[in-house]
Amino acid sequence: MCMPPSHLIGFLVADSMSSSRRRMTMPGLSSRHLAPDRRHVKPYLSLLSQQLNHVMPAEDFDRLQTAAGDTQSSEDGIIVEKSPEALVDLREDLMDSLMPASMCEHPADCGDGDMDDEIQHAPLVDRRMLTRETSLLLPQYALFGFRDWSKLFLNTNAPFSTFICGVQGSGKSHTTSCIMENSLVRSPHLGYLQSPLSALVFSYGQLSGDGMEPNASEAAFLAATSSTLPGHPHVEKITVLVSPSNLGRMENLYHRLPNVSVVPFKLKPANLDVDAMLTLMAVSGPGDGPLYMAQVTDVLRQIAAQGGPFNYTTFKRRLNGCKFNAKQSTMLQLRLGLLESFLDLNNQCPAPDFRPGEVTIMDMSCPFVDSNTACILFRLALRLYLRSDVPGKLVVLDEAHKYMVNVPGARSLKEALCQTIRFQRHYGVRVVISTQEPTFLTDLIALCSVVVIHRFSSPEWFAALKRHIHVAHHDHGRLMQAIESLKTGAALVYCPTAALGKDRDGKLVKGTGRLMEIRVRQRVTRDGGRSVLAA
Repeated sequence: MCMPPSHLIGFLVADSMSSSRRRMTMPGLSSRHLAPDRRHVKPYLSLLSQQLNHVMPAEDFDRLQTAAGDTQSSEDGIIVEKSPEALVDLREDLMDSLMPASMCEHPADCGDGDMDDEIQHAPLVDRRMLTRETSLLLPQYALFGFRDWSKLFLNTNAPFSTFICGVQGSGKSHTTSCIMENSLVRSPHLGYLQSPLSALVFSYGQLSGDGMEPNASEAAFLAATSSTLPGHPHVEKITVLVSPSNLGRMENLYHRLPNVSVVPFKLKPANLDVDAMLTLMAVSGPGDGPLYMAQVTDVLRQIAAQGGPFNYTTFKRRLNGCKFNAKQSTMLQLRLGLLESFLDLNNQCPAPDFRPGEVTIMDMSCPFVDSNTACILFRLALRLYLRSDVPGKLVVLDEAHKYMVNVPGARSLKEALCQTIRFQRHYGVRVVISTQEPTFLTDLIALCSVVVIHRFSSPEWFAALKRHIHVAHHDHGRLMQAIESLKTGAALVYCPTAALGKDRDGKLVKGTGRLMEIRVRQRVTRDGGRSVLAA
């Protein structure tokens, strides 16, 4: 069959280039790797030259030889010109140096940067990943638990976020305390901790004034030595910030614990700004709240427009110039009274001091502080903490179901926590959320890098979790049964970025699409969450 010379040229060039390309093993190589090998193309044409002489004139055959060196067939079959005059002059040698390691023809020469980054930022790592080769990637880590006769470690060097849920007595508070120990206490029992973090813990319990003694935050027991490990290191200093109206009661509660001091929580007026005032005055958005709050918002807007630091005295003076009826004035004074009870107007209270290796507990348990107000104060404290210059931060929501309920303050705090987790690498912060009730916090579940599931039996809780956890090869009915059967201290852990080892090809094995059943380790400080038994 005869073929027009022009079509034959294109056919042979494309076929020759395809043969050359079939010898390439790595997709996505740079242009210098994909350049046609003339040693293979031109001998191929020479062998055909005698057979083509009776079909193709000599001048057309010369054009074919030139085209073999100046064209290339791309993956989709398009002929790309390679002649110098057809291409823009680029420093492709410099561009090739930016090629991801995963696309390199010889990864050993390029360095496996992608795998190194995954190991360095993995929240959980298996014992088999702790080698001399990874010592620079994982400078500090601590024992978290045991799985399949192997140890699982928490990477405290990189920011992470953990969501812990389960019924009372299932072990969630124990797990939370173990994470805090890993981040704060240097101990050979745990691992390596070169740079301890600081910690801010939110705690709240509804008090009714009926004489029931509140429970101290479980985090306060990190400052006490364990009875099973006498002389073991512990947190050296814990500061508990409490409501000024409940100072005496909280001092009596915490004084029995060593290395714990209780101080009233008061905000410095110098730390206030318009956003903080809107939060404190419980202004959540346009159209929300009583009508007189519109005038308060207008005053704050005027102050913001002028720029400069916020001045509380100026704010009060401008409010006095507004016209309120008697009922509005009474309600406004109630709000201002609550606000001023948490303001250090006389500069008598020390500001919170966040330091590495120390814990600050903000316990707003008070008959006069409801969950809405507690969440507003927590958000302001979180704001101060993130602005502090302490290098490593750990934010802990202890028993979050007690205050993260369907109130405006809780929704505001949840938004702030979502923002914090999204920018956790920027802030250098780790976030731990412990709750019995996960349904209100589903937005946070989706953002967390680690989900720890202790025992529960609620179908609603299970439905809330499975919407945000992709677990392959698990029957939901059997999975629910497995959760119900978990023993105290046992948990199912979902961490898709966990570094669990390497396969035979040297590729990283991660926790994607799997639930790991683990047993959380024992405490190295005093366990304050043990159940009270009758005998």
